[in-house]
Amino acid sequence: MKRSDHIFLARLRLIVGYLGEQGQFGWWSCSFFSPSSRTFLVPVFGKTMTLAQYYGVKESATKVHDNYIGVGRGVFHLFRLPETIEQELHDLLSDSEIVKQVIRDIASRTDALDVLELFGGPNMDSIVGPVRIGGLKDIVRKDVWQVAARYYRQAFESNNQVFPFFSEG
Repeated sequence: MKRSDHIFLARLRLIVGYLGEQGQFGWWSCSFFSPSSRTFLVPVFGKTMTLAQYYGVKESATKVHDNYIGVGRGVFHLFRLPETIEQELHDLLSDSEIVKQVIRDIASRTDALDVLELFGGPNMDSIVGPVRIGGLKDIVRKDVWQVAARYYRQAFESNNQVFPFFSEG
């Protein structure tokens, strides 16, 4: 993947993570990006607060996705990716310019939904629950992640839950 594709993926993960929180659509029971959470996290994490929020929402979203999709060798989703991609996303969130962009993306529920709309691929039939969007080789394709973004956007709009994933064969 190119650096710009990794940035896209990091932004997508944080947008969906934020929108899935209790204060937005309530897919997972956490509030790492709420104003009250910020008050608690700043004294403890300081400059790495966004990274702490990222990992908190990632863990919450991972548990929910895993519950619907399952966990196993060769099964990946937005919140559980191959280690090389996970490391790249972590490194990107150490870049202050990328962090500033992410903060703008999730400034509000409306902002996050608007960015998710821009990220999405073409409209498609609405799906509820797990949906396989590709094989393992497709994890590095931005166009497939755009399909995932569209599924998430449609699910948030229709007050449903969808869990796009990749798996072998």
